[in-house]
Order: sequence, then C-alpha cells, then structure tokens
Amino acid sequence: MMATEYPPLLTVSQAADLTGVSKKYLDKLRKNGAVRVYTLLGGTTHRFYRDDLLKHLGLKEKNNG
Repeated sequence: MMATEYPPLLTVSQAADLTGVSKKYLDKLRKNGAVRVYTLLGGTTHRFYRDDLLKHLGLKEKNNG
C-alpha cells in the first residue's frame, strides 16, 4: 500500500502498519519529541503526521521528478 493511501493523520496502528516499526518505538519517538503529533482533546490519544513520520524515518516517497 502506498503512503498516500493512508490519511494525513495516522493512528498508532496505522503508523506502525505503514512504517513497519513497532508501536512501542513510535510511542518513544512521540515522547522524545522526535516526530510531530496531534494530540486529541483529553491528551491521551495522539495522531502521527504521516509525511513528517515518513520523513523522520527516511521513508519519504519520491514524488514525480
């Protein structure tokens, strides 16, 4: 599945599926501030910005050109 088939904001499960890294590692990236996340009201649910996460992990899809 191509990254663009995923929504721009990913749940931790979607982020793990897309990148192939563990949910635990994604949580570590979030807690360390290594990747930008969107925190939902209440502060216990987070969404990962797809493009930022891919860029951080060096998995950014190449665009045309």
